[in-house]
Amino acid sequence: MSWNRALPYGTRDKLFDESRRMTEVSYAILSSFYQRGYQQIETPTFEYKEIFSNTLDERDPHLYQFFDKRGRTLALRPDMTLPIGRVVSTIGLEGPLKLTYSGKVFRVYDEFTGKNNEQMQSGIEIIGGDPLKAEVEAVASVIEMFKVLAITDVTIEIGHAAIYQSLTKELQLDAAAQQQLASLLESKSLSGMREFAKQYRAEEALLLQLPRLFGTPTTIKRAVALTTSPTIKAALQRMGQLIAQLEMMGYARYLSVDLGMVQTFDYYTGVIFRGYTNTSAQEFLSGGRYDELFQRFGGEKRTAVGLGINLDEVVRLKQHEPVSPTNKMIRTLVHYDVYACEVAALTATPQTELSLCATLTESLTYAREHQFQRVLAYSETGIEVIEV
Repeated sequence: MSWNRALPYGTRDKLFDESRRMTEVSYAILSSFYQRGYQQIETPTFEYKEIFSNTLDERDPHLYQFFDKRGRTLALRPDMTLPIGRVVSTIGLEGPLKLTYSGKVFRVYDEFTGKNNEQMQSGIEIIGGDPLKAEVEAVASVIEMFKVLAITDVTIEIGHAAIYQSLTKELQLDAAAQQQLASLLESKSLSGMREFAKQYRAEEALLLQLPRLFGTPTTIKRAVALTTSPTIKAALQRMGQLIAQLEMMGYARYLSVDLGMVQTFDYYTGVIFRGYTNTSAQEFLSGGRYDELFQRFGGEKRTAVGLGINLDEVVRLKQHEPVSPTNKMIRTLVHYDVYACEVAALTATPQTELSLCATLTESLTYAREHQFQRVLAYSETGIEVIEV
C-alpha cells in the first residue's frame, strides 16, 4: 500500500469553513479568558519524554515518541498542564498566576475508539491563591466562556480524585486491578462492581454504589452515609463547599456530580471536572486540582487547578450555525478581462472579491457555489451587473 496519500489514524484535514471556525472559536475563547485577567503562555510541541512520564519505559503506549540526533527520547505533548508545570517550576514564577493557552496535543488511542490522536486544546491554569477560590474561578471562567460561544446547555460534572485513589490504596490493588476498577466506574457497571468487590473482599459500602452515585449534588449526602473513610469524607465535604459557592454565584443549573469519575492523568489530587452538553455524548472539557505536580520538576508543592477544552469537539457542536459575519461581508464577485484589470482593481473593497476564473461562465459558477449575491463583469465594452 502507498502511504503518501493516507493520513495516520486519529488525524484528519480541516478545510475551509471548519478551519476558519477553529480559528474564530480559539480566538473567542482566549479573548474571554483575557477579559478575566488570564495571561497567555506557549510551550514547545515536543519535549523530553521524562516530562510526560514517571517511568523510563520507552514502550509507553500513550505517547508519540522519537529520538533526537544524540539518541535522547523526545515525545509530543499529550496535554498542556505538564509543560506549564515545568515552566512554572524551573523559572520560579510567583503566584497567584492565571494562565491561558491554545495549542495541539497528541495522544495515542486505540483504533475504533472514535477519538482523535491529534486535538486542538485551549484552557486555563490557576496556580497559587486560595484553593477553593481558585476552583470557583476556574469553573466560573469556563461557564462564562461558553456563554460567549452561545453554548448554553453545558454541564460541568464535579468529582474528586481522592475517592478512587483512596479505594485503590485501601484494597492494595496492582496496576491491572486499578485499571479494571477504573473501567467499571467508567461503564457504570453495578454487576461488574459486585463481582469486583467479592473478588477483592472489599467491605467499603461506597464501592458497591459508586456506579450509580452521579447526578444532582444531593448525591454527595447519600455518599457520606456509605463510607467510613476520613479521606473520602473530606473529599465529599470539599465537593460540597465548591458546589455551594458556585450555586450562590448563580451557576447551579450548570452543575452535576460523578463520584466515580477517574481522570486520564495520574497527577490529579483533588477536585476533578468534566464537561458535556445535551447534544454531545463525548466530553469536551476536563481538568482538576494537581497540587503535587510541581514536585516532579524539583519545585515545591503549590496549589493549582486547571481545565482543558477540546476545540475539535466545540467546533463540531457549532458546525450547524450560519456562516460567520466576516464571510457574509463578501457579497460581490468581480470578473474582468485583460483590458479592464486596472478598473477592476479599483473596485476592491472588504465587500468584494476579484475572480480568479478565466471566463465569465466559470465566475458565475464559482459565485453560486460560494454564496455571492452578484457578479460585476468588467470588459473593454463596459460593466455588466449579474444577480446570482
